[in-house]
Amino acid sequence: MTLDEFKKAVFEKAELSGFSEYEIYYSSGNSLDIQVFEGEIDKYTVSGSKGLSFRGLFKGKMGYAYTEILDEEAVNFVVNSAKENACVIEKEDKEIIYGGNDRYSEFDGFEEKLSKAPVNEKIKLAFDLEDETKKQDKSIVRVDSEINEAESFTEIINSKGLNLSFKSNFIFAFAEAVVKDGERMNSGYAFKAGKSLEEIDVSRLSKEVASNTLAYKGAQTVKSGKYRVAFKNDIAAKLLQTFSGIFSADSVQKGMSLLKDKIGETIGSNAVTIVDDPLLKEGLKSRPFDAEGVAAYTKKVVKEGKLKTLLHNLRTAAKEGVKSTGNASKIAYSSPVEVAPSNFYFKPGKKNYEEILSVLGNGILITNLEGLHSGANPVSGDFSLAAKGLLIKDGRVHRPVEQITVSGNFYDLLKNIEELGSDLKFGIPSGKGYFGSPTVIVKELSIAGE
Repeated sequence: MTLDEFKKAVFEKAELSGFSEYEIYYSSGNSLDIQVFEGEIDKYTVSGSKGLSFRGLFKGKMGYAYTEILDEEAVNFVVNSAKENACVIEKEDKEIIYGGNDRYSEFDGFEEKLSKAPVNEKIKLAFDLEDETKKQDKSIVRVDSEINEAESFTEIINSKGLNLSFKSNFIFAFAEAVVKDGERMNSGYAFKAGKSLEEIDVSRLSKEVASNTLAYKGAQTVKSGKYRVAFKNDIAAKLLQTFSGIFSADSVQKGMSLLKDKIGETIGSNAVTIVDDPLLKEGLKSRPFDAEGVAAYTKKVVKEGKLKTLLHNLRTAAKEGVKSTGNASKIAYSSPVEVAPSNFYFKPGKKNYEEILSVLGNGILITNLEGLHSGANPVSGDFSLAAKGLLIKDGRVHRPVEQITVSGNFYDLLKNIEELGSDLKFGIPSGKGYFGSPTVIVKELSIAGE
């Protein structure tokens, strides 16, 4: 059965089975993963996945079912299973199948040139990245490089006339190096994501890997105390990702965020503007509509310190009597509809990296954080994280720092952000969004060292 034949058969059976409204969500994806180590291909994986979820309203309750197989048996399975599911469900939350009528932005997130580029060019990219990184310094004893390419297709069609689809793809390059520092080993990494092979500048990326790795040679701890702190762009992005759930209306409604009744109130300094932009041209989580078919649009979640909106899907919006912000999300076709950001980032300022260090003056630039899963509480905002970085004196790098712990609270951190640089960078993409930040200066945080 083709996808179109399957959809038609499912809708016919759903109608006959007494569903008042129904919807199909289909997604497929392909990925290529190439890993190189010691001049040889260490891993080469080509994988693909596809699947379909069916949901429908039966006697006022929403039932769900999923399948990877598209045949007559699967038609009966998804409709009957969704009906059985609806009959036993006890959730009181109102579930909505969306009828559309939005203005959908033109979207072209799929680059044919990248998709059709020969595999040997992507393999060569991985080899070149390893080779160039090794050449950067004699003390580099090991390099791991990786190229990952991903393609995805999403389609939503329902009984209310909604019929939407989009394709997207990207390429991601990553390298990690290890250097010998006396009897110790230090490691560092760098990465670059893009929509074309040309965006992966091997020379620049290899230099960044080496610089990040060599920066820790001779690192020592510092005395415990309160310090002015700057988080390097990719590290600030990680911190934002860790606590991004506080901006979800679902989290607020479940008591898992402290932003309840805070719309319109000041939650950060004037320097803080946080943007959710699903239409960002270079964004890896860009899309014309969300997982419920609501049109995507760019929004300032926080503007100059004031909370302007939470992120909503149709269910959370209905609870509060507001419109969905187009942030319904499904990690996979079989996942429930949740709330998640798209391309989510701190709006950059105007000062470059060197100027930001000058503004920092005397303090610590955090360039690595560990333990974000175990050392951060996404509800209270508290964090206590192992860190590495650079001690800054009079606006210049004085020496590398390690064996420190940085502690604070994310809600307080937002209020104490003094300045943001112009060096916006996005982190490693995840199923929960694509997070970015420039280098961020925080007035004061606790540092535990010696």
